This record gives sequence, structure tokens and C-alpha cells, in this order.
Amino acid sequence: MFKRTFTPALEALISAALLSCGAASAQIVKTLPEVRVTASSDGDGAGEGDLDETVLAPEDLDRFGVETLEDLSALAPNLHFVDSDTRGYGNVVSMRGLSNTLFFGPAAVGLYIDDVPFSDAFTYASNLLSLESARVHHGPQGASFGANGAAGMINLTTLQAGDSLEDSASLEYGSYGSRSVRYSSSGPLAQLDSGISVLENLSHTFQLYWKERDGFIRNRTLGGHPDDRSVLGGLATLSWASDDTEVKLRVMAESVEDGGQRLTALPISRNPLLGTPFDPFGGLPLIPNQAFTGDTRTVDSDLRGQNESDRYQLSLHTRRDLGWATFKSIASYQNWDLGPQTVDLDLSPAPFATSSIEQSQELWTKEYRLQSPEGSGPLAWRAGLFYMDKENSGTTRRQFPFNPLDPFNSIGVENNRFSIEQESFAAYGKFQYQLGNGVALEAGARAELIEASLDRVKAANAAFGIPAIAIKENRDEFYFSPTAGASYDVTQNVTAFVRSGLGIKPHGYSAFSDNPATAAFDEERNWSNEVGLQLRDEEKQLNAVIRAFWNEIEDYQLNAQNPASTDFVVVNADEVRSSGIEAELQWRPVEPLLLHATAGYTDVQFEDYTDAFTGADRQGNTVPFIPEFTASVGFRYDLAGGFFIGSSLRGTKETYYDAANTEAFSEDGYLVWDAQVGYEQENWSVVVYGRNLLDEEYYSFINPQIAAGTPGDPQLFGVRVDLDIW
Repeated sequence: MFKRTFTPALEALISAALLSCGAASAQIVKTLPEVRVTASSDGDGAGEGDLDETVLAPEDLDRFGVETLEDLSALAPNLHFVDSDTRGYGNVVSMRGLSNTLFFGPAAVGLYIDDVPFSDAFTYASNLLSLESARVHHGPQGASFGANGAAGMINLTTLQAGDSLEDSASLEYGSYGSRSVRYSSSGPLAQLDSGISVLENLSHTFQLYWKERDGFIRNRTLGGHPDDRSVLGGLATLSWASDDTEVKLRVMAESVEDGGQRLTALPISRNPLLGTPFDPFGGLPLIPNQAFTGDTRTVDSDLRGQNESDRYQLSLHTRRDLGWATFKSIASYQNWDLGPQTVDLDLSPAPFATSSIEQSQELWTKEYRLQSPEGSGPLAWRAGLFYMDKENSGTTRRQFPFNPLDPFNSIGVENNRFSIEQESFAAYGKFQYQLGNGVALEAGARAELIEASLDRVKAANAAFGIPAIAIKENRDEFYFSPTAGASYDVTQNVTAFVRSGLGIKPHGYSAFSDNPATAAFDEERNWSNEVGLQLRDEEKQLNAVIRAFWNEIEDYQLNAQNPASTDFVVVNADEVRSSGIEAELQWRPVEPLLLHATAGYTDVQFEDYTDAFTGADRQGNTVPFIPEFTASVGFRYDLAGGFFIGSSLRGTKETYYDAANTEAFSEDGYLVWDAQVGYEQENWSVVVYGRNLLDEEYYSFINPQIAAGTPGDPQLFGVRVDLDIW
């Protein structure tokens, strides 16, 4: 292994050399007044003309009631979260037909918060802090960021310190005993005590959030509502700045003490497993399971369940204007711990099948980045080096009936211990050159060396007659992924663009396999293509973009279960094709009214895939977890005297949750209507909101292995008071 490629001494030497090189410059920033642009020219990429972005301001997030990362799917086309209601663990994040697997597969849509990357999707922070902006990049992003994003990237920027001291608070109370408190503070520390000269160049930001609510589902066996939620978290930064240098120390932490996963058995009409050899309920209609009631918000489980987790990040950021470039150095350490997470797999009053998981991830990253300054001429560029070292480790305990057709037989127990390590070193770069006459060319590439290893032990199980099984595997690979594109200003307000590139999700290992042959999976390669048009009219305050895309994907990574065992692994489908269209609109037709709309259509099918365990041909089937259609529309209208109203609609159509496209394991689609009315003055506001006003019933996740699903949020009402304290 090439572990610890960057030693602390080498990091210090490189940083010191670059910090001594030059004078001030600024990053490229070009925005429109009043209106957030859907396809922005802000400097997250190599330079101007980053037409792959959806850019959202805090007002957009508030209008759609965005409080969690999953809620962002309402504001970016073809970005979708399959939400299992476990703070990210088991979630599937997809874009344009590409996604992560439930466990162990790498993320397709990456996540950055304040230049700090996350790794696997199951560790993504769910609760959103107060944001200055949210950017969603569409298409492969390996040439633009240190951490890879084979399908796209979510790039969030939290509240930053300004020139003056600001303090604000938010109080909220709503349905199901929901209550929350948020507090934030930012600004120069010198304003707190101007007599201390050492504080003159120091500034800070601080955020704290706490939220609790009662459960949405009712347990008829144990009584009460087991899926209650509680989270406490915060973020603090301390920054020192001079004319051309900034150094920032950042800490983020979160503690979650949730009840059981919001999981209920599918109604009997949607349960094809009943009475089969793999029937999770033993084929016994005498078991008083809620599957026979048709009520999606009740459960008869004998186990309340719990989902606890803790996370923290520590990062050091250095920025220096060198005159000819802007230099950044970002070093981070992240720790995420899950456990215990307990789930009743049979969802019945009988103690048949349970799962208990404790898992952790340690993640070290180091990134050096250089970017061209504003006004440097027709050439804009970005380049960097990136190092990552992560370890996923854990223990699992799963209990199954020895014979599901005979509940009086002994109970079998599986105990697993695993460690999966990955170390990578990447170099990336991207440039854009303005040829003149409205024509611009861009190109980029990523080169990455990745080594992955698995150390897994399954304890002996006398009930099943299984001896202890140990697997140790190791593999390294080199990947190269280029991108290229062009844009043309058709008119002063209309730009046409085209892009093509390669996105790669690396190889890896699954810890839920007894067989070394099925524990490993190969890399996924995505040849991504898109064409589009953007309309930007500053005078009419109108911004719109439409993109068409098609992807040819080799060795598509997806989950599969061996029906002859309890193995649940990541496999590769030989060929998958994804194509579709997406559109965005932001428009202020009159000064008090702001409109926002998105729509995305994705057709993603298996071109060549035979199930490795059953031999079934899945050619022509829709790839699971990817909705066929997503859309949202919302508005805010400011009335005279400080009053305002807003409303939004969001929905999806046709999502399958297994490769066989079993109708019972699919969600036909849903439409959720939210609204709010409020009153605001310069330093305070009051908002009354309603979410899912029609009380739409739908599943945000379905688990075919146990014929159960996660029902979406019910009808909710609440009131929020926002105060500017300072």
C-alpha cells in the first residue's frame, strides 16, 4: 500500500513554498442581481461558463422547506434521494441514472461542504446548516474537484463571516411535537472587544442546531410511536486573514439519538414473498402482522429499534493570493460512528429475524488546489492534487429462523466483523479558453491510483452448520478520466453548449459475502454526453436552462442477494444505458413575484445484465432506485406591509426497487404540496407552514428483501420565528 503518502513534514514544506510566492488575486465571481442563476458562471469550475450548475440561494431553500440534504432533490432536476429515514445510512443518491448502492459501493453523486469532501453516501450529513449557497453540478466532476463525483457533485457553502457582527436565532414548533432551536453568530472578533489588538484580524462563525419530534408510525404490539427523532449539532470556524492570506480552523459535530427506522411491512396485496421459501413471515397467516391491515403507518414489531450515530470533522484551510493564481490547502479528518442500529426484519410480534449493526468510518483527506485569478485573460484554469485514506469497519449481528416454515425450530445467528480500507492519490485539472466571437472550449482530466482491501471474518454458526469464514483481499488500480466541451453565445442572452466525458466509480469490496468471488466488485465506467441551451436575461430577470443527456455505462454497480444464502453484495451489470432531459427556470415576471421550476426525465435500462445468482435475464428492465420523472414548481409573492405567501409542488413518477421490476416493489409516484404564509420586518419574521397538505401516502424507500417500506412524511403544520439578535 502507498499509505501516508503525504507526511506532515512534506505537507508543511509544500504549503510554505506556495504561501511565499505572491500577491493578491480573487476568485472568479459573476452573478446576477436579485435572481439566482440556474446555470451559473460562478467559479466552482475552471472559470466562467459552468453551465453544469444548479445554483441555489438561502431564499430558494426556505421557499421549498429545505432542511435536510434529501430535500435538495426538490430543487435540482434528476437529483433524487431514496430516503430510508436513517440519517443517510442506506440512502441512495442518484443523478441521470447513476447512483450508489445501499452498502459499500462508492458514491455517484459526491458531497462537499466548505471545501471539505465526504466519501461514501451513507456518511453524508443529513441536517443542513445555515447556507450561503448550494450548488449542484451535473455530469462527471473528476476534473473539477479533489474528491470524485462520477455522476455529479453537491457543493455547499455555509454561513461565512462578514465585515460586521451578526447574531440570529430561529425557534420552531409543529406537528408530532416537533420543536427546534437554531442559533448562529458570525463576524470579526475585534468587534466583541476592540481593545484587544490581537483580535483585529480574527473572525468567527458559529452555528448550533437542536431538533426533536415524536414518531410518525404506531406500534400496535409495544404501544407508542417508535420512530422518534433527536439531533444536536453545530459548526464553528476561527479565521485569520491579512491582505493576501487566510487561515481557517473549522470544527463540525453532530450527535443523533433516534428511535427505530420508519419501516412498515407492505400490504398483503403488495407482498409476493408470502408463502414462498423465502417468506420473511414464515408463510403463516396466524402471525398478526400489519401486512394484513393495509395501514402503511402502523407496525406490529416486537422490537422498538434504534438508530444512533455521532460524527465530527476537523479541518484546516489555507488560502493565499499569489498574483498569478489562488492557492488553497485543505486538510481534514472525519469520524463517523453508527450504532447501535437495530431493526426488526420480520416486523411481527414474534422474535424471528433481527439486525444489529455497529459501523464506523475514519476519513483523512488532503487537497492542494491552484486556480487562475479573475481577469487573467482568455484562459481560466484549475488544477490540484488530492489524497484520501479511509477505513470502514464494523460488526453486524443478524438473526434468522433456522427454517422459516417452522417457527418452533432453533434460531440461527450470524456475527460478522469487517474492515474495508481505501487509499487514493489523484491529480486533476481543467481549463477553459475563450476563442472569441462567443466561442469557448474547455477540457480536463483526472488521473487516480486507488488501492482497496478487505478483511472480513464471519463467526462460526452451529445452528446453520457453518464454520468460521475469513476473507482477506487486496487490489489496486489506476484510472484516467478525460472531459471536453464547448459553448457558443448564439445571441447576447442565449448560449448553446455540448460536453462529453468519462466518469469512473472505483472498484471495491462488500462485507456481506461469504464468498471471495462475490465479495469484490469492479469499477463502473460512464461515458457521459450532454447538449443544452441557456437563456439569461438580466433586464427581464429570467434564467432558464435545458439539457439533454445520454450515458453509456459499463459494469454498472448494483446490489444483489444470493437466494441460497444471506449474502447481500455489490455486483456489476455489463451494460446500462441512460438518457433523458432536464430543465430549470427562475423568473421574476414582476418585482414581488419569484418563480422556480425544475423537471427531469430519465430512461435508464439494462442493455446486458444476467442475474449472477438466479440466471434471470434483466435486459430491458429499468434500473432500480431511479425515478422515471421528477419535477417541482414553487413561488413566493411579497405583499404590501411585510406579508408574503409561498407554495410549492414536488413529485416523482415510477420508481422500481429491484432489478426484476416487481410491480409490488415499486412506487407509482406521488405529488407533495407545501405552502407557507408569513410576516417579516427588518430584524424578525414569523412563518406558518404546512407540508404535504393533501396527506399524500407514498413510500420513500422499499426493501424487497423483507417486503417492507419507509412511508413518506405525513401532513405536517408548524410555526417558525426568526430573529436577528445583533
